[in-house]
Amino acid sequence: MKIALAVVLLLLGCLQGLALAQPAEEIKAWTYYSAPPFMTDAGTSAGLDRDLVAYLNQKLAGKYEIRLMFLPRARLGSMLDKGDQGMVLFAPSVIFGGPAGGKYLWTSALFDDRQDLVSRSSLPFEYDGPTSLKNLRFGAMLGHVYPALAEDMDRGKIRAHRNNNEGALLRMLLMDRLDVITLADSSVRYLVKKDTRVDGKIYVSTQNLGSYTRHLMFQQGMDRERDDIEEVVLKMDSDPVWRAILKAYGLEAPRKR
Repeated sequence: MKIALAVVLLLLGCLQGLALAQPAEEIKAWTYYSAPPFMTDAGTSAGLDRDLVAYLNQKLAGKYEIRLMFLPRARLGSMLDKGDQGMVLFAPSVIFGGPAGGKYLWTSALFDDRQDLVSRSSLPFEYDGPTSLKNLRFGAMLGHVYPALAEDMDRGKIRAHRNNNEGALLRMLLMDRLDVITLADSSVRYLVKKDTRVDGKIYVSTQNLGSYTRHLMFQQGMDRERDDIEEVVLKMDSDPVWRAILKAYGLEAPRKR
C-alpha cells in the first residue's frame, strides 16, 4: 500500500511539473496608433502601448505572453472581420459597437479620453456644432470615424484633409496649412507636456466632439482571456505602478468605473 501511494504521489508530482513547464499562452496585442502617447518612438516602439504590454506581462507571468503588434487601421479591421484572434489596445468606447452590446469583448475602462478640436493659438477656434467647421481647412485621421461630424462629412458640408499620422496633421496646422484639426485629448496632453515646439502654440476648443473611455477589446471566442485580464484591469486604478505610468504621459485613471 505504501509503495502504491508513493507511486501515485510521484505521478502527481510529475504531472504537476509538466503543467508548470507548459509555455505561456500567447496573446497578440494589436495597436493601430502611431502617435504619442501610444507610440513615442517608432524605432523602438516606445510609448504607452509598450508600457501597458510590459505591465500586463509582469502581472500575468507564466500564464500569458502578450506580444505587441502594430497594424494599419484598415488591416486591423480586416483581421477582426476575418475572426483573427487577438486584443486591441486602448480601443475607444465609441467604435466597434462599444462595450455595451457590441460584437466584441471589452474590459473595464483604462482611462478617460475625448476628441479635441485644436487650432493655432494665434487664430483660436471655438467649436459650435458641425456648421462652425464649414469652409475651414479641417484635418482628421484617415480611417477614423467621428460620429458628431459623420452626417455633415458624408454630405460634403465639411471637407476634411485626411492623413494617417497625427504628427503630420499637427505639423500642417502649425505651418498654417490647416485651420483646425481633431486629435485625441490623450495625444494633446502628451504633446503639450513633452514637446516645447507645441506648448503655447496651440489652442484647444472648450467644446469637443465627444468624450469616451479607452479599453482592451477582444475578438469573440476569447472570453477566458478577457476575463483573466479583466481581473488585472480592475485592480489597476489603485496600483501605484500603473498610475505612475499614466502620469508619465500626462494621463490619469478613469474617474469612476
